[in-house]
Formats: sequence, C-alpha cells, structure tokens
Amino acid sequence: MTDPVQPSVHDRSATEASLMLPRPPGVVRRWWSRHPWTADSLIAAGYLLVALSVSTAEWFDVDLATQPSRIALAVAIVAVTTLAVLFRRRRPLTMALIVIAVGLVSVAQTVSVDAFAVPVLLYSVAVYRGVAHGWRAFAAAAVVAILAPFLPWAAPQAPGEPEQTIISVVLFALFGLLVGINVGNRKRYVQALVDRAAQLARERDQQAQLAAVAERTRIAREMHDIVSHSLTVIVALSEGALATKDPTASRAAMTAVTDAARTSLVDMRRMLGVLRETGSAPLAPQPDAASIPALVQTFRGLGLPVALTDSGPPTDDPSILLAVHRITQEALTNALRYSERPKRVDVVITSYDDRIELIVENDGSIPDAPSLGAGQGLLGLRERVAFQGGRVTAGVVGDRLWRVHAVLPRDPGAARSRPTPDPRGTTP
Repeated sequence: MTDPVQPSVHDRSATEASLMLPRPPGVVRRWWSRHPWTADSLIAAGYLLVALSVSTAEWFDVDLATQPSRIALAVAIVAVTTLAVLFRRRRPLTMALIVIAVGLVSVAQTVSVDAFAVPVLLYSVAVYRGVAHGWRAFAAAAVVAILAPFLPWAAPQAPGEPEQTIISVVLFALFGLLVGINVGNRKRYVQALVDRAAQLARERDQQAQLAAVAERTRIAREMHDIVSHSLTVIVALSEGALATKDPTASRAAMTAVTDAARTSLVDMRRMLGVLRETGSAPLAPQPDAASIPALVQTFRGLGLPVALTDSGPPTDDPSILLAVHRITQEALTNALRYSERPKRVDVVITSYDDRIELIVENDGSIPDAPSLGAGQGLLGLRERVAFQGGRVTAGVVGDRLWRVHAVLPRDPGAARSRPTPDPRGTTP
C-alpha cells in the first residue's frame, strides 16, 4: 500500500517534468491558470453585467402590468446563460447545447442576450473537449441561428433584418470557435510536451535503476570470484601447513598463504575503489587467457593434478578472455574445495573460428556432497556466459567425473539472438 504522505513515482516524474519546462510568462496568466473556479466566476459575472445591460432595453419597452411574462422570460434567459458560462469548464458540451437550445426561445425578444453566450461556449467546447466537438456544436448553433428568425413566435423584424441577424450570430460563433481551436491546440501541445517530459523522466529513473542493479550484480560476481578463489587457496595452504611436520614446507606454505592474502587484498581494494566517486581505484589489467597457465600452476602447488591443453586460433576479445579466466578459476576452486583425492583435473580450451569451448573435468567429485558456499559460483558463471551469448553446463558425468562445459561465441552480439549448438553433444 502506498504511503499517502510520500509522492508516487509518477507524481515525482510529473513534477520533475514541469521543472524542466520554462516558467509561463505573465503574472496574471499564471494566477488565472491556478484558480480556474475564480476565473470562471469573474467571467460569468462579467457576462451577467453585459446581459443585464442589454436586456434593460427590452424591459423599458414592455409594460410590466400587461406583459409580465416577457420580463420573466428575459430574466430566465439571463439566468440560464449565466449559469452555462459559469459551468462551461466542467460541462462544456452540455452547457453549449443548453445555450443553443435557449436560442430557439430567445427569438421572442427583440434583443437576444444568448448571442453573446454562444461564442463563449463554443470556445470552451473547442478548448476542453476538442476540435471535432467544437465544429459539431458550431453546426448546431448555425442551424438554430438560421431557423430561429422564422419561427412562429419570433419577434417581428424589418425586411432584411433576419438575414443580418443570422450572419452576425454565425460570425460571432465562428470567431469564438476559431479562438477556442487555437487556444485548445496550444494547451494540448503543451500538455503533450509535459507528458513526454514526464515519460522521459520515468524512463531515465528506470534506466538508472536497471544500470545500478546490473552493476551490483557484476560487482557481486567479481567479488565472489576474488574472495572464493583466494580463501579456498588460503584454507588449502593452511591445512597443508598444519598437516606437515617439516618446518621448511610449513614455512613455504605460510609464505604462499601470505602472498595469496596480499593478492586478494589488492584485488578487493581495486574493486571497492571502483565504487568511490573520486575514481581513485588503481588501474590494472584484467585477467585474461594468458594468465591461465599461472592460475593452473597455483593450483598445482596446492596439490591438484591439473593438466592444461590449449589449442586453436587465439582471440583478442577482452570480455571473452576474462570469461574464460573466471570460468577456469571457479571450476578449479570448486575442484579444490569439493573433490576427494582426484587423479586428474583436465582444463581443455579449444578455439574454433566461431566459438571457444572450455571443458574442466576432475575425477574426484563426491556425489551428494553438501555445498559449503551460498550457491553463487555457478549462478555467476551462468550469468557471465549468458551475457556473452553462450551457455554453460555443470554436473556429474559417469561415476565421479565432474565436468564444467562452457561454449562462448566469438561474436557475442550475433549469438545472443540464437541458441548456441553443442558440438560435442554431451549433457552432464
């Protein structure tokens, strides 16, 4: 449930969008737009003064004692048209139709005040309901203006006067409509700009959130690779130092522990330095395929019988090289952590013209061995390989053979739109 005190994302975006637009000119115009009810009341009051002043001529020509109905009709017409002008913003089309219908009755008077209300109402229809409704209301007003002077109860007029009345009423109505169309189109255009700015603000916020999530995922993946690998090496060396009774071998193991800890600390500082706004993180080359022999040698020193086979044309894509290094590192770390006296650990990197295939196998896997971590290693591998447009499988093959099999296309952009075939046809 949304907290009523806190503004929603849509409201914040709309507010930011309004701040992106220039300030409307004119103090009166800004006040007018912020107080619509007061503005409509002032317009209705002005119309009422004009209508009363025009109707006074009709009242002076009428004997109040003999024809009170004409006075009552004039008052009713003024009251109805004034209310229509007052509520024109809320029900523009309904008020316009009422004023047009009043025109069929007001022709009984020599002076018709509704002729002043029709342009105002047509203006309102065009502004608040749209151009199409405005033209329909104008057509209805024109038909009534043409028919009204010839109705049986119409006030007598001099020859040629009905035609002049029709022309004047239609021109007044057309003027009000055209002004309303111009103002309404401008208001709708400005509103479209505000809506577009609000949409851009929302998209900007969403893109920033998605970028933040993606960056957090990338950093978490890199941190896992660094910490998991380093701590696994440190634990293995420490256990070896405790198990041996040779002081020289123990000292060498602890020296290796110190080196691994220092390397991990440097990598951690570099990764955390990326998060600082000052950009003070030290620069260093990313691990690549060329560093895999050194990585393999590190695990050999920990007792894993690792054999490295690398064949095929090399690639110079840094993202693919980093992915190959990280996959190898995670697979060997898991082999060191979970395997039991493996006799062989094979790392096979085969480069083809369209893909790079990586297979890491060890024959010392323990079936149903409990996980010692949070399960983020294989998840990180899948995310890394999926980003490259490839795929990775990991699991037990045969009795105790654990295999990690990854296929990385040389053109990641083209491969993301289609599944990568498995040339070996193996499924762990």
